[in-house]
Amino acid sequence: MSREETRAVVLGFLQEVRSGVNPDAVSRYMATSVAAHQLESENPRTLARSPANYAEHVREFKRLFGDFQLRIDELLVDGDRAYARWTQLGRHLGELDGHAASGRPLALVDSACYRVADGKIVEYWIQADRMGLARQLE
Repeated sequence: MSREETRAVVLGFLQEVRSGVNPDAVSRYMATSVAAHQLESENPRTLARSPANYAEHVREFKRLFGDFQLRIDELLVDGDRAYARWTQLGRHLGELDGHAASGRPLALVDSACYRVADGKIVEYWIQADRMGLARQLE
């Protein structure tokens, strides 16, 4: 994969799918099975993601945060890998981590490194600011 191809796949994925604009377009950007490394310090794990369950994951974000805005703050590309950092801005509309919906604004800051092969995301490592979210929910 060229740097430009990697950038186009990851940018398209973030702007169209992860943003909640069109979760069902996910098969354009993700392989049929993706290793999703969840880098939470209290519970690191790797999930097998399919396009279908990723689309459902994004729809769950929409239930919890409404029609949120995904602002891409940084996108760096090196060969078949792209690092992205974004801020998701929405409202607390569903129960989250034991906290009932409050309607208050929420900002989530996440970052991920994506590996692209044959024009699709095949693996990613994601980190989320869970403490920042917890403080907003208090």
